Amino acid sequence: MFAQYGWTEAEVFLKNDEVLKGLASIPMMYGTVNLKKEQLKFKADKKSKKSKYKPEDIDSIIFTVTYKERIDGKRVEKTRIETYIPIYLNKKQSKMGFAEILVDGELKLVGRTIMVQSGGSWTPATGAPNSVPVYNPGYMGVHNQVMILRPGTTPEIFNHVSLTKSFRKRAMEYFSDCPALQTKIETKEFKKVDLQAIVRFYNANCN
Repeated sequence: MFAQYGWTEAEVFLKNDEVLKGLASIPMMYGTVNLKKEQLKFKADKKSKKSKYKPEDIDSIIFTVTYKERIDGKRVEKTRIETYIPIYLNKKQSKMGFAEILVDGELKLVGRTIMVQSGGSWTPATGAPNSVPVYNPGYMGVHNQVMILRPGTTPEIFNHVSLTKSFRKRAMEYFSDCPALQTKIETKEFKKVDLQAIVRFYNANCN
C-alpha cells in the first residue's frame, strides 16, 4: 500500500510552471535519523533515466495509486488519487520533505509515513510492533505522522501521544483563535480520531 514510496504514475507540478508526467517516487525517511535529504525521484517511463528534484522546486505531486480491494469475495482493482506537497520538517524551516494532503483548505491536515524502530528493526509501523498500516480513508490514511499545517509554518504533529499534555489540551491551545471549536474539543464532541472533522470545521467556521 506504500505505492508512493516506489515508482508510481504521477504528475509533478514544479514551481517554474513546468509539469512532468511519468513515474515518480519519494523516499521513506527514518524518524530519528536523517541519512539523506528528501528528494523526489522522477522518470518519464520505466526505461528512462531518473532525475531528482528538491522539495523547494516542487509545488505539488499527484500520484495515481492502483490497488486491489476484496469485494464480494473477489479482488477488484481500483485507483485513488493522492496529492503530496512540500512541507517544513523542523522549526527552523531549514529542512523540507513531502506529505499527503488528507484535508485541503486554508488549514490543512497532512500525513507522512516514516520508518520507526521497533524490536531492533526499522518498519513503517503504526499501532502494534512491526505491523504495516492498512489504507484507511479516515484521518490517518496509511500514515504514522498526521499533522496540521497553517500557511507558511512548520506543521504540528497531532496523532502522537504527548508525555506532558493530552490531545485536548494541545488542541485547545492550537485553536485558541476559534472559541467555537475550542468548546467542541473541551466537551469532547471532537476527539483525536476526529482530526478530519476538526480541520474541516475550522476551515468552514473559523477563518
